Amino acid sequence: MNKFFVSFGKPLFILTIIVVLTFQGYWIVVNYENKKVEILERVQSEATQLLLMNMLKSSALQEKLDKINKKGNKSKAENIEVYVSAPKTEVIDERLKVPDGGLFYKDEKLDYILYTSVRKILKTLLKKDTEIQIYFEGKDVKRTYPKGVTITDQNTTKTINSFQQDSNKYRIHIVNMSAVAIYEIKEIIFFSIFYVLLFLITIFILFKSLVFNRNLLQNKEVFTRNMTHELKIPISTILIATEALEAYTIEEEPADVKKYAGAIQRAANQLSFLVDSILQHARSSNSNEKLVLSSVNLLSLVQEVEVDLAHIVLKKKAEINFGNVDENVEIKGNRVQLRQIFLNLLDNALKYSERDPRIIISAEKKSNIVTIRIQDNGIGIPEKYREEIFAPYFKIMKDNTHNVKGFGLGLSFVRESLKKQGGTIRVLKQKTEGTTIEIKIPAYE
Repeated sequence: MNKFFVSFGKPLFILTIIVVLTFQGYWIVVNYENKKVEILERVQSEATQLLLMNMLKSSALQEKLDKINKKGNKSKAENIEVYVSAPKTEVIDERLKVPDGGLFYKDEKLDYILYTSVRKILKTLLKKDTEIQIYFEGKDVKRTYPKGVTITDQNTTKTINSFQQDSNKYRIHIVNMSAVAIYEIKEIIFFSIFYVLLFLITIFILFKSLVFNRNLLQNKEVFTRNMTHELKIPISTILIATEALEAYTIEEEPADVKKYAGAIQRAANQLSFLVDSILQHARSSNSNEKLVLSSVNLLSLVQEVEVDLAHIVLKKKAEINFGNVDENVEIKGNRVQLRQIFLNLLDNALKYSERDPRIIISAEKKSNIVTIRIQDNGIGIPEKYREEIFAPYFKIMKDNTHNVKGFGLGLSFVRESLKKQGGTIRVLKQKTEGTTIEIKIPAYE
């Protein structure tokens, strides 16, 4: 099961993201379309009620006029006036007199009343300004309010009977339908965006965890192979040397005994170094351990490290230059771990060089930070590995896994130890050959 997730985890995550985004997009679109239909039905219902009320008022007034005419008071009927109601912001300066036996409102005025009334109602219902257009379709005429607009079938209500003449129909078009519909479903949209962001963050964390665990598993397998290989060499040396010593006596062949004793000592030192590397990593990974920080002279420290590596420097015909390291630069850190940090870094610079190594150490102090750079002329580090090299057990593998000794714990220890001392480390982009490591650590004030 683990191998399945390691192999197909990334495609599954991508597929899951696509499915969730598609579903959320579909959900928003469906709610958007449903809301448009709901708004149009609401507008149609309100307009129908307005037209019906207009018809009832007209019928009542006509009935009153008929009664007056029957009594013979024609002059009184002629003087009856109907005032068109309008919002406070609108002004109607024409008062319509009712003609004998005719309609109580001119059609154009009914368009206006329908326009202003529906807009006012929609603003109350939808809590948003809604721009509308009135489309009138009669037996022999078509018109719009406002006048001169283009008639369209999109975002338009079904036809509404005017109730005064069956051949007269109205439709209401919502100009800013998209804005109104989106405003109406804004809570759904916000929730969907929040859900998608939360989902993507969760997926990202899970994916990073999967990648980390996969790399850790692979690196641990490499570590196990390397550790077995590294430990077998000194153990085999000790076994061979001790077997040889059994055949000699110190008095008879002191030179041979001394030679084998020296081999045992070197093998034991190598074992001690390997064990120390593992213990260093364990200590650096222990977040509860607090280091005692003090003033450390940088130049004195790196010179001490150079002496420790003197046999390797001599063997590889290497050269270490201290550049512009000021003898008065004091850094704040733990001397024991700082010594091990520089031992690891300089040892790497010496190991990963195919010809005579040249190492330049420089330092500069700005404010309360000391920046240290270690530049070499080695094989360099590919850009894609510049972050991975600081992961536990990671080693850049080539054709031969064991061509360079070590467990892949050195740089992991360096980063973790510097972090506890308030420092950082990174690999700079190198325009020429080799590698440049940059360390930033607090100065001792």
